[in-house]
Amino acid sequence: MALKLVKKTAVTGTTKWVPFDDETKIELAGIDTPEYQIALERMRRRLRKNDEQFSEGTVGVVAGEKTEHQNHCLLLASFILKGWDGAVDEDGNPLKYTPAIGAQMLEGDVDFFIFVLKQAAEFSAENKGELEETVGKPSTATDGKPSGRGKRKSDDSSMTA
Repeated sequence: MALKLVKKTAVTGTTKWVPFDDETKIELAGIDTPEYQIALERMRRRLRKNDEQFSEGTVGVVAGEKTEHQNHCLLLASFILKGWDGAVDEDGNPLKYTPAIGAQMLEGDVDFFIFVLKQAAEFSAENKGELEETVGKPSTATDGKPSGRGKRKSDDSSMTA
């Protein structure tokens, strides 16, 4: 089998509503969202750079530095979690979604954080499977063979010389 270049096609910009509990549903993008992946890499580089300031055997904190979890909550709230319906504040009032409030919600509730990660990963896997299934199917308008590889002239009995 020859080495074959496969065009990478991604489903971007799509979201999915999933139930979190009996009263709340959330809108999510896939974990493979390019903006999220870029921001995640940038966050990791920044953390490594901050770590380089400390020599072997020393520990410290850079002024204003956030934990990896805090940063990850902000990334999820900015690029993966797109909205919610049924979320409430401490007084039971409806809570409008913003990335800042989403980050607070993710940071304060580990179960919600894990749920968002898991559901976003599952959504990406579903999209990939659907895309592979769609791309892999031959068109119903053709015989499924590449152009120019259908019948040869001599195979067509309806042609006359």
